[in-house]
Amino acid sequence: MVFGHFLAFISASFPGRARPFACFTWILALLIIPVSASGVCAADLIPHRAGYVLRLAAGSDTSGGGTMTYEIKSVCDGWAVEMKADLTLLGADGRVQRLGWNQITWEARDGSRYRYFMRESSDGEETGRRRGEARRQSPQSEATVTADLPQREEFTLPGGILFPVQHTEALIAAEASGQTFLSAQLFDGAVENDVVELGASLGKGVSDWKGAGKATAALSGVRSFPVGLAYFFSESPEGLPDSEQHLRLYVNGVVGELIFSLGSLEVEARLEEFRQLEPEGC
Repeated sequence: MVFGHFLAFISASFPGRARPFACFTWILALLIIPVSASGVCAADLIPHRAGYVLRLAAGSDTSGGGTMTYEIKSVCDGWAVEMKADLTLLGADGRVQRLGWNQITWEARDGSRYRYFMRESSDGEETGRRRGEARRQSPQSEATVTADLPQREEFTLPGGILFPVQHTEALIAAEASGQTFLSAQLFDGAVENDVVELGASLGKGVSDWKGAGKATAALSGVRSFPVGLAYFFSESPEGLPDSEQHLRLYVNGVVGELIFSLGSLEVEARLEEFRQLEPEGC
């Protein structure tokens, strides 16, 4: 997902993260259907702004909460995306930790270019920045990435990888065609200079899901389906994913809910605000 990938990297980097169940990975390895950039059909994504309330799942000694906003704009020949999240954690020892994430990207509709800027903070102090641009001749050709943060460098990505919006479109197209599993290689700039191996399980879609909070009425009649994502940032000897997420995806690209982990903590993002945006001119 467009904003889920950055959070997956944060999750995998967070101290004390728990390892997921091996059974899920084993099933994916047997049944996943691979997809490349050339096999992605454009979905009818809508430009929109969504606001989420972040809450910690029950059963933890840590309490806290926060907010997340996600905005995707249709700008000329591409998609401009901005995600912001702030989360405050209160530990059992009384220690307060304030975490922040910000991601700004632009992705060409034809998959030829992708620009990214990402920033992380902890307790008001910046802890990391990443910025760069990927270019390629076609979806199947290699991509050259020129980065200037955290340092200046240039590297090459293999052909056929997906950028974030392309991956969202691939999930929607796969569900529409009746597929239940999907695998892809993704690059969004969050994981150093690496491509992420990403497996997705797709559940049965419905047109009357009631879990979108205050946005339920605005999304009434729009088909949505559950998605389970398994991220592989490294080669685990056990074949286990480094991070997992669960979300509800509408066929217009809106995420109705998202559940992700920070170490041993499980964070729920519930949709509370939704507004469709008009396409912007060139």
